[in-house]
Amino acid sequence: METPPDSEGVAHTLRRYLSIKSAYSPDFSPDGKTVAYLSDLTGVPQVWSLGLSDGGSPQQLTLEDERVGFVSYAPDRDRLAFGIDRGGSERFQIHMLEAGGDRVVRLTDDPRVIHGWGDWSPDGNSIAFSSNARAQESFDIYVEDVDNRSTELVYRFDGNAFPVAWSPDGSKILFEVSHAPFDQDLFLLRLDDRSADLLTPHAGDAAFHSATFDESGEHVYCVTDKGREFAALARIDASSHELEFLYAEDWDLESLAATRDRRTLAFTVNDGGASRLVVWDLPSRARKELELPPGLVGGLDWSNDGTKLAFSLSSSTSNSDVWMFEFHDKRALEGRLSRLTRSSTSGIAASTFVEPRLVRARSFDELEVTSYLYLPDAKATPYPLVVMLHGGPESQFRPGFSPLVQFFLRMGFGVLAPNFRGSTGYGRRYTHLDDVRGRMDTVKDAESALRHVLEGYPIDKGRVAAWGGSYGGFMVLACLYTSPALWAAGVDIVGISNFVTFLKNTGPWRRKLRIAEYGDPEKDGEFLERISPTNNAHLIRSPLFIIHGANDPRVPVGEAEQIAETLKRHGREVHLMRFEDEGHGLVKLKNRIAGYSAAVEFLRTHLTS
Repeated sequence: METPPDSEGVAHTLRRYLSIKSAYSPDFSPDGKTVAYLSDLTGVPQVWSLGLSDGGSPQQLTLEDERVGFVSYAPDRDRLAFGIDRGGSERFQIHMLEAGGDRVVRLTDDPRVIHGWGDWSPDGNSIAFSSNARAQESFDIYVEDVDNRSTELVYRFDGNAFPVAWSPDGSKILFEVSHAPFDQDLFLLRLDDRSADLLTPHAGDAAFHSATFDESGEHVYCVTDKGREFAALARIDASSHELEFLYAEDWDLESLAATRDRRTLAFTVNDGGASRLVVWDLPSRARKELELPPGLVGGLDWSNDGTKLAFSLSSSTSNSDVWMFEFHDKRALEGRLSRLTRSSTSGIAASTFVEPRLVRARSFDELEVTSYLYLPDAKATPYPLVVMLHGGPESQFRPGFSPLVQFFLRMGFGVLAPNFRGSTGYGRRYTHLDDVRGRMDTVKDAESALRHVLEGYPIDKGRVAAWGGSYGGFMVLACLYTSPALWAAGVDIVGISNFVTFLKNTGPWRRKLRIAEYGDPEKDGEFLERISPTNNAHLIRSPLFIIHGANDPRVPVGEAEQIAETLKRHGREVHLMRFEDEGHGLVKLKNRIAGYSAAVEFLRTHLTS
């Protein structure tokens, strides 16, 4: 590994790492000859396309200053839908691009409203989407005829309803309702009489996602953990509502995609954080795990003829790119793997990127907590350490590519990323261990993981920092006030500082879901106030750096402002960077460079001897 740069070179080096590009969310054109995808090549995610047969170079299709959040080709027409929000507001507007980019039409145009993408109708003339235009706290289902530009509310729902798939004959729409983070239902909406049937009656929590129809439209494939510790592949009879499990492992199944004829399924398995990609040809009953480079797989999409499967792939040492598996024998599931895009690493040699090691620690109650530990290839030991605390909390640190992690390693810092209780990927029980009154046990897990590493690896105990975003931002603040002696500094990005004010001010469409995770301010208010960082700020001794977007609809910027003001009253060192054109995190490259450069200089001040 190269020698870490001196102060003058740090900003330049960080800029290079943050400028590493990615490509993801592939989507085949109707004829299967072109793949559209998202890439941040310009500094903000945009739609690009690549011809598969002409050997051409990628072409940029959208020329926006703001991020594109999704892209989807119509089934049989040369038109694609994409979504744009402004300033990180997450109020996405749906646009349609035709004639290879020559014509762009705004299908929705109300910046006060969130529009959630659903699906194209089978004939490509209409789209289904969700919108909270009627009431901010609820999402209804709409259908828009994109040729006539007529929009109709087809199902009103007092809650969170999101269309996911259109039936093959165009007569029905499958939609998902979210009651809580791990409690969903699937409904079948008949467009003729606007009636909706519940397909997934259940008691207790059960997740249902990645749903799609079979070829008849009379059955639905989905991924669900109903009655199970780990999510599995299931089929539901739309008439009887009978659910049959088709494939299960002692790991969660994740993404599911079916060919247009619904004869072949592809799905991923979260195997300890890494992905395995499985293809199942239903007529031949052949099932095969595709041989891929190790890493994380996402964005599955089949070509219309079912001969090609596109997906994104990344790993700790490889930035995200679009790959394709082309089948020359569907019955035997044989074919050829190819990499379609080669996103820039900004001239940084991939051989310098570092793989993590898996470490396991026992928490206060003997629960095993798994973490990823990255150690730099540097001679100077002991190392300073950055503890990366993931958000969610219904999420999981997985060994995908992180320019920031690799930058810290280049600087000679170690990085520890714990998957404390509440993380996904380790089963239903593990995910619920942090609910409401178990909140502070997550902090004990992170501290147990840190103490385990401090005992067994060459880490400088006096140079440890906490870094986290969103819920991870709360974790940073909670770690700093719970065990002040462990931490030399903290970086809080769009973090929660008081659960009561957060639940009051978060987007109304999110409030019910967050209450299910964190607790009800009416019933649990005393507890929530007692554990909130703003009410424990006097215990914090470490310097703190805060980054927050002014347009954050999830964790409003007031959360950052109130913890900064409270710490200042206690005479603590605190720095707040507020970005007026960002929301829940930093998306634009210029802002990432500005914000992370300042945060890194802050860490260098407090972690270098």
